[in-house]
Amino acid sequence: MINFISQAEIEELCEVMLRQHLGQEEPIPQSVDIDGFVQNYLKCRILYETFAENDPNKIGFTGDGRAPLKIKRNGQALSVVFPFKTIVLDRYLLRPEEHTHRRFTLGHEAGHLISMRINPESAACFHRTHDRERTYSLQEMQEMYSISEWQANTFSASLLMPRPVMYETLKRFNGGKRLPVYGETVFHPREKVILQKMADALEVSYTALVIRLRGLGLLNYHDISEYIEKELQLGGNTS
Repeated sequence: MINFISQAEIEELCEVMLRQHLGQEEPIPQSVDIDGFVQNYLKCRILYETFAENDPNKIGFTGDGRAPLKIKRNGQALSVVFPFKTIVLDRYLLRPEEHTHRRFTLGHEAGHLISMRINPESAACFHRTHDRERTYSLQEMQEMYSISEWQANTFSASLLMPRPVMYETLKRFNGGKRLPVYGETVFHPREKVILQKMADALEVSYTALVIRLRGLGLLNYHDISEYIEKELQLGGNTS
C-alpha cells in the first residue's frame, strides 16, 4: 500500500519543522538555509561525489545503508553503500552557476529522507530495496516512483519557499497582488522582472518559483488573446 502524503500535509510539516529548527519565535528568513536545516535539524550528512550512474538525471541520492550508488573516484567507477541519513549530491552542483539547482536538489533529497521516516516501504522501493518477498508489477513500480518523486519535489518547494515567506515576498515585490499570466505560461516582460527579483531573493530558480506560485494560487490568469491583442497589438481588432 502506498502511503500518499498530500500537499497540505507536506506544507504543514515543513512550516513546523522550519520553525522548530529556527526557534518558534524566529520568523522564517526569505532565503532558507537548506544546508543548515538538513545538517542540524535532520541530523543528516551531506557529501559530494562524482556520479557514475547510467542515468545522467540522477544527481542526488539518499543513503539507506543498503542500496549502492555508483560513483567515480580516482578514475575508477565504484559501487558504494552510504549509511542512512547521508545525502550524496553530484559534485558538479558545487559550481556557482548551479547554486539554485543544488539547493533544490538538496531539498528534494531531504524530502526523500522525511518520506522515508513517514513510510519506509515507499522510500526503500525508490532505492531498489523493496520488499524481496513480494513481486511488484511494472505499474506498481511506476506509480510508487512517480509518487515518491512528486512528494520529494513538493517537500523541496515547501522547504525553500514556505507559504508565509511566499506571501511576504509577493508583498515586497508586487504589493501582495497576484501576478498576471496569460494563458498558462506567458508573462509580460514587466512581470518577468518581478519574478526574477523574487527568485533571486529566495535563491531558487525562476522555473521553481513559477511552479510554486501556481501551486499556491498566486497567479492571476488571463486569456492569452488579451496579451496578443492589447500588449503585442497583433490580430483581433488592432490596426
